Amino acid sequence: MSFYWNIFGPLNLGLDLAMVASFFLLVRINRGLQSGKGWWAILRQAALGAIFLWTMAGLYVGGIVGVALIARCFWTLFTVALPLLLAFFAVRRARYLLFAPALLLVGFKYYGEVLEPGWVEVERAVITVEGLKAPLKVAHISDLQTDGLRPMHLAVLSAVNGYSPDFIFFTGDILNHAAIQPQIKEYLGGFKSRRGSFFVGGNVDGLLNLPEFFAGTGFALLDDSYRKVRHEAGAVGIVGLGLDSFADRPLLKKLLSAMGKADITLLLSHVPDAYPNAVELGVDAVFSGHTHGGQVCLPWFGPVLTMSGVPRKIAAGGIHLVKETYVIVSRGLGLEGHVAPRVRLFCRPNLLLLEIRPKK
Repeated sequence: MSFYWNIFGPLNLGLDLAMVASFFLLVRINRGLQSGKGWWAILRQAALGAIFLWTMAGLYVGGIVGVALIARCFWTLFTVALPLLLAFFAVRRARYLLFAPALLLVGFKYYGEVLEPGWVEVERAVITVEGLKAPLKVAHISDLQTDGLRPMHLAVLSAVNGYSPDFIFFTGDILNHAAIQPQIKEYLGGFKSRRGSFFVGGNVDGLLNLPEFFAGTGFALLDDSYRKVRHEAGAVGIVGLGLDSFADRPLLKKLLSAMGKADITLLLSHVPDAYPNAVELGVDAVFSGHTHGGQVCLPWFGPVLTMSGVPRKIAAGGIHLVKETYVIVSRGLGLEGHVAPRVRLFCRPNLLLLEIRPKK
């Protein structure tokens, strides 16, 4: 019951049918037990019962998959079960105006599952760093985390190559299912940079043999390692932390020491929680992803869930100056996989085209 069919489609369709069926079964049971009560009281109890049932299932499963299962329950009840119910009442009681909110909810579902996930924001920004001799250009992508390529991905490829960046930084989470490896590997091979493209692993990248996957793509795996690259701007030091090392201050200090002095030092880490150590150790900029900007945001509130320990303002994405270190968090390009609803709300996919200029 999703507008976006993918390799997990059969599993998720089965879950959606089970969730909708549990709701209508509880409606029927409550109606039989409480025939004297009004319809809205019965429906409210059925909805709460279904939410309780699937929340318990999510807690039993645990982890991110459990959270995703609970999120799917709310999304399915709101955008599938409720429109069906409104349509039923519209026909059964000849209240045809009820078709209006039903169609509105279906339209909202279409927006969240199709329109916004494909509506990439190409953000152009400038920051300044002391010690540089000339500007340098960086394209930052993160959390591609896709079930397959769509027009949005081709637009991102075109925008990055059109920018002609000195460096491309990809801060983890490539795909949601190993079956699409060949397609995504070919896609990544299309990105071009002047001085180097670098990748650090994310949560879902355990699906892959990363050195084998990136062979021939032009991306260098930088987990727990570093590169020093000569550029007109000076010596550019790039350090990468693997997923299990983001909070390892001694390792970061060791890598910085081994790399030696650079005119600018940049850190790549999938999770933004690496930034406090980077600030302490004098890194000029940290590039991260992971949070998807929340993926679902509420007006005047922001991200519903970030799965990160950093302040919500930072987890929501964007460029933040913490003391003398820029903390740059991408909202990512993709969507949470497995049983999670493939939806973005008020949190568009994000590509950053960044120019780093000398500070005057």
